[in-house]
Amino acid sequence: MKHPFIALLTDFGTEDGYVAAMKGRILSEAPEVRLIDISHSIKPFNVRQAAFCLNNSYPYFPEKTIFVVVVDPGVGTSRHGIVVKTSQHYFIGPDNGVFSFVIRREGFQAFRILLDAFEEPVSPTFHGRDVFVRLAAWLANGQTLPNYLSPVKKIDSFLNPPQKISGRELILEVFHIDHFGNMVLNLHRNDLLEYDDLSRMRVRIGEVELNSLLDTFGAAEKGALLLSWDSSDFLQIAQNMGSAARQLKAAIGDQVYLYL
Repeated sequence: MKHPFIALLTDFGTEDGYVAAMKGRILSEAPEVRLIDISHSIKPFNVRQAAFCLNNSYPYFPEKTIFVVVVDPGVGTSRHGIVVKTSQHYFIGPDNGVFSFVIRREGFQAFRILLDAFEEPVSPTFHGRDVFVRLAAWLANGQTLPNYLSPVKKIDSFLNPPQKISGRELILEVFHIDHFGNMVLNLHRNDLLEYDDLSRMRVRIGEVELNSLLDTFGAAEKGALLLSWDSSDFLQIAQNMGSAARQLKAAIGDQVYLYL
């Protein structure tokens, strides 16, 4: 079955021609494909930012879309390339955690890419052009690629579950800080389904404690810190009309204590 859309997400920028090289290769193999740019402005080597960007976008793409993600600081090393298949989409890229959110929210099959199967030379520094988009183009043409893929049961993920200290106390971590300085935590709304009443929810980061769980930023005073669920239903610490991360001097990996 043919796949008409290929969506690209990289940290390449647009000034060096790397994205164009990948698009050219795709169109040479699958000229009828529709190419979509998710972003090429991921900070260099920032796998977590790419994973978060992918999570915010991929559920809204048409069925059969193929996503190629190339944020790959380990290219040419022992890290493997992978293809992940869900009920709706394909994902192709390095096995470095970039698909952490996909495998958290979806049932999936995963396949390791066999580099030795490629007859043409593969650049050790540009698997995006020579491996990932070629597989994407072949899948778009309806090929099944049995000679290029080997099933695997587990792939890399950086998304750690909340650490439970007691029945009503959890240790969370900041796993992403977005463009606005919102601090996204590793707690999804579904993680709290066992708790009937969240009205007493409060968090502590450093010496700061917050207990205002609000639906919108504008429900807080300008400059005030707040808690809210982000658009993908992860808990976040935000500041109305400001940067919570800057205000709290926070960084990726900082611990946050949650009390229920």
